[in-house]
Amino acid sequence: MTASASEPASASPPRWADRGWYLAAEYGVLAKDRFLTRLPKLRKLGRFQELLDPEGSILYRNLFREEQIEAAWELLTVLRPWHDQLTCYLCGDEVPVKLVHDVLWCAGFLAKERPCRGVDEKTPSIGCDGARILLAPTRWDACGDAQRHAFTFARVDARGKLVFDREAIAAFVAQGEKNRFCPISPARDPARMAQCFGEVDVRELGWTLSAELAPSLVKTLGTALTDEHGFVLKKGLGELERHAVIELRELKRGTSIRLADADAKPSGELAQQLRIPAAVQKVLASGSRLRATRVGEDYVRLKGGHYEVEQRFVIQRRVKLEPGQRAQDFALGYTLSTTPRKTPEYEAWAKQLAESLP
Repeated sequence: MTASASEPASASPPRWADRGWYLAAEYGVLAKDRFLTRLPKLRKLGRFQELLDPEGSILYRNLFREEQIEAAWELLTVLRPWHDQLTCYLCGDEVPVKLVHDVLWCAGFLAKERPCRGVDEKTPSIGCDGARILLAPTRWDACGDAQRHAFTFARVDARGKLVFDREAIAAFVAQGEKNRFCPISPARDPARMAQCFGEVDVRELGWTLSAELAPSLVKTLGTALTDEHGFVLKKGLGELERHAVIELRELKRGTSIRLADADAKPSGELAQQLRIPAAVQKVLASGSRLRATRVGEDYVRLKGGHYEVEQRFVIQRRVKLEPGQRAQDFALGYTLSTTPRKTPEYEAWAKQLAESLP
């Protein structure tokens, strides 16, 4: 069998056009005494159509676009006694009249307040009731079905940046009916809204960035995490601060021990003799660096029988990274984390995010 010139060889798939936001309200002839007196008013609201249903009964339909929200609200007001006989469609989906009522109220009368766009200073949030993302600097662990804090979608990566799971954000807000049907909701297009959650350096939010030893290193170190270790300062170096923070690394020339703060004095290598157990040496040999805190000093007997002052230190399980310190230096053997808190920097970030919403 061959295809004729008048018949296409294959049918093209149907194309779906985005008709934008619209509301269709349908109803029949209601209680005649009161309804017929209101019909002239209904004819002026939106785009009015008088149709016949398959059974030959009269069917009235009013169509409204986004710029006609107040007229749509007026229709609900006029037909208030017959809401149970009203059929509504939002963007083609049949929905309860109550949902239409809530959407029109928010879009028509709360548009200037924009409660779904993070502008409420007390409880800033994004999206509508039912699937709302919180931005307030409180309740950081809120993770319910109807609302979640933005922080619960985020993790700290190896660069010390807060990275948001945009797919999870989009899936969450897509569950909310009001988000999908409200014409002014920033979450009406979930994927587009989720793109606004870009990466941000934890320390730019005024939060502390911490690096915690991974469980595997904790297991390897064992009691070395609680024991004291020591080193003898090189000749000619000044005294260390009482609780100086030092860093141990394994280099080609051997184990290096320096002050963690590169600007602190004394600079350069500190030890002429280092006393650490095999467990610490194993961790350093794996490429991980260790931070430690000086806890005091005592005398130690060296080879030859003479005594020297030994600097005593304990290894830190958690390291606080100051601004300027590279998070990547702790990518091996550590887990980076942060503790959110209310800061001017976070509030400025949340405001900027709200302003970037579609």
